[in-house]
Amino acid sequence: MKMITGFLKPATGDVEICGVGMSANPVDARRCIGYLPEGAPAYADITTLSYLNFIASMRRLTGRFKQQAIDYVISRIHLANVLHQPVGTLSKGYKRRVGLAQALLHNPDVLILDEPTDGLDPNQKREVRSLIREISPDKAIIVSTHILEEVEAICTRALIIADGRIVADGTPREIERRSRYHNAVSLTVPSSIAATVRAEMERLPQVNGVEIMDGDNGGTELVALPADGGDILSTIAGHARSRGWPIRQIRAERGRLDEVFRDVTDAGTVEDKTAKPASSRAPDKAPKMPLLHDVWAICKNELTGYFVTPVAYVFVVIFLAAVNAFTFFLGGFFARGEATLDAFFQFHPWLYLFFIPAVSMRLWTEEHKSGSIEILLTLPVTTLSAVCGKFLAAWAVVGVSLLLTTPIWLSVNYLGSPDNGIIAAGYFGSLVMAGGYLSVGAFVSAMTKNQIIAFIITVALCFVFTASGLNVVVEFFGGWAPPALLDGVANFSFLEHFRDISRGIVNLRDVIFFISTVVFFLFANVVAVEHRKNA
Repeated sequence: MKMITGFLKPATGDVEICGVGMSANPVDARRCIGYLPEGAPAYADITTLSYLNFIASMRRLTGRFKQQAIDYVISRIHLANVLHQPVGTLSKGYKRRVGLAQALLHNPDVLILDEPTDGLDPNQKREVRSLIREISPDKAIIVSTHILEEVEAICTRALIIADGRIVADGTPREIERRSRYHNAVSLTVPSSIAATVRAEMERLPQVNGVEIMDGDNGGTELVALPADGGDILSTIAGHARSRGWPIRQIRAERGRLDEVFRDVTDAGTVEDKTAKPASSRAPDKAPKMPLLHDVWAICKNELTGYFVTPVAYVFVVIFLAAVNAFTFFLGGFFARGEATLDAFFQFHPWLYLFFIPAVSMRLWTEEHKSGSIEILLTLPVTTLSAVCGKFLAAWAVVGVSLLLTTPIWLSVNYLGSPDNGIIAAGYFGSLVMAGGYLSVGAFVSAMTKNQIIAFIITVALCFVFTASGLNVVVEFFGGWAPPALLDGVANFSFLEHFRDISRGIVNLRDVIFFISTVVFFLFANVVAVEHRKNA
């Protein structure tokens, strides 16, 4: 299923969806697919309605079409009661419904459902099965399930897979016929005559044996197995009438899928059958989805996640408190008697050293931990778009924090006549430096599922980038290292490149350094995400 949806890359072979190759054109192929992964992962922090709006945007639904699609799944899957509730607070059954809703939202040609009724009560299961049967005439629907009654209820074709190989392929009725219980006759008689009835049935030439099952209310259930798989119901019923057995219940069995499943998975014998041909119907041609649209939709969704939880607010408040403490107390803002913001900007690299990892640590760790990465990267979106969107959202949070420090700038203008060009350059430098730190943090976050580990490693890496330009580091290498190495170490220092910008010297070399750092680590982020999901 993960290979069909393009989440995993097959070692050999290829997947074709509605005539579109997944390897050659994954974005177009995914447009034809609706996918409900196991566990129905979603973004826990945002509301059900926000989540559906996000999926609709990623599916390129706009205007009234978007609203109609959302209204349809809300009504059809009964989500009206939980629209404004965070997905993470929903019951298991409702989470499953939300997952099914996002898979159906764009009315896909191919629907892939992993355990669609897991966690639902009997009424909800019946509704979901009814929905699947209702939409099945014009869709290819693949359902993975261990609930065999579900196979009988909704499937027109069943495949049993063991150790990665197909061991049975056919309609549920065809597979049932392979059961030794196919055409078996089950009858319930009083326990007092069960032994006599069993012995007489076993003497019948059409019967291969009789099994005793548990009964109730003084009755015993006997199951007569046909000798050649033929119909023995009329034979046993006629024999029972002639003997005058007081039969409480009698029925013929179609066969038992669980028994066939057990037999073929234990045996592991691959069935030699020719696969049914895939549909040759061409997919509906959807317009190309611009990169900027994808990036903006993901960025907006991430920002919603930041601001519906305390994460962004805590970061902003602590950042503002720390900036003011460092500026007015450690930096001696008033004692300097100068109309500049040197005391403000000089501490930014050291503040970012700890605050940026706190923002970036959740970027990908939460995706891996919750499984929502499987939803994100099976949408018609490239990994680059996802990486850029999440990065820009975190960068926007830092930008908002910087924007809220402008009262300090206004205070300087009120108290004196500063060079506002230099101050503006300082803000610009601080923002691009924050982008450099964030790109490092995003890369580290993509490599682990643990936020604490991501935080610690990001702090360590950022410290290396910050401290490499300090005099103590240069002096340490100066005793034995050649000048070229000293220059190389110093050139990697965020501190060194930011210092000039914060003083109003906006030189192209420093700007290119920060942009190059962001580009390099975002590329590394893409590689890390691809590696992690295919690991």
